[in-house]
Amino acid sequence: MKLGKLRPKRSLKALPLSNYIKASSVVYPRVMAWERNIQWGVLANDSIGDCTIAGALHLIMGWQAVANAGTPIQFTDQDAIDLYSAVTGYNPADPSTDQGAAETDVLNYWKATGMKGHKIAGYTSLDVSNIEMIKAAVFLFGGVYLGFQVPRYIMDVAQAGGTSWSQTPGVDTTIEGGHAIYICGYGADGVTIVSWGKTYTFDWDFWTTYVDEAYGIVSTDWIKKSGQAPSGLDLEVLLADLNTAPPPVP
Repeated sequence: MKLGKLRPKRSLKALPLSNYIKASSVVYPRVMAWERNIQWGVLANDSIGDCTIAGALHLIMGWQAVANAGTPIQFTDQDAIDLYSAVTGYNPADPSTDQGAAETDVLNYWKATGMKGHKIAGYTSLDVSNIEMIKAAVFLFGGVYLGFQVPRYIMDVAQAGGTSWSQTPGVDTTIEGGHAIYICGYGADGVTIVSWGKTYTFDWDFWTTYVDEAYGIVSTDWIKKSGQAPSGLDLEVLLADLNTAPPPVP
């Protein structure tokens, strides 16, 4: 298991979702689970710090499974390595080039170039302190692209085969680095996420302690094919603004 999310990097392309919806105007269920019985794959994140790429590819897999009547799409470790190299300059022959990536750099590449034939219209930044907005975004966009700081104990939990990252007394909370993941569901007790080829859960206390960035990704294919009416979302205005957003801050 490897980490690799760099510190949050501001991008003017990350339009605030709060400009286009009010969480109270979106009719979203109290419990949502987009996750299907998918063979997620680690996507090389057990050997290199490409979690930002793995998280993005897991989102595509989740969208495909739900929006296309359960038809799965699979990506390989090599797919993830190729994309990681394209975004960051990683060279498999030179381990020193494995330096991780900023989530917004990955998102900007995804919008401009695409990932294995899959492009996005753009992305919105989410206020991580607004839990109801996060739930609305998971529902509207088929998931959320998340970044958080990793306490040591969840590495121990994952290595031991556990699936809950909720914090308990006495665990080692030393921060090991940043990690990027895909949120595929939520409920009153927290969220379900995909990481290292598996699904895990953590509660809202964990969220408020460790999460530092989150994005709702606008995939027109998802909105069109999933049949999910984006109630309360001013999609036309959002898409128009995404198309005219200024370039990212260097």
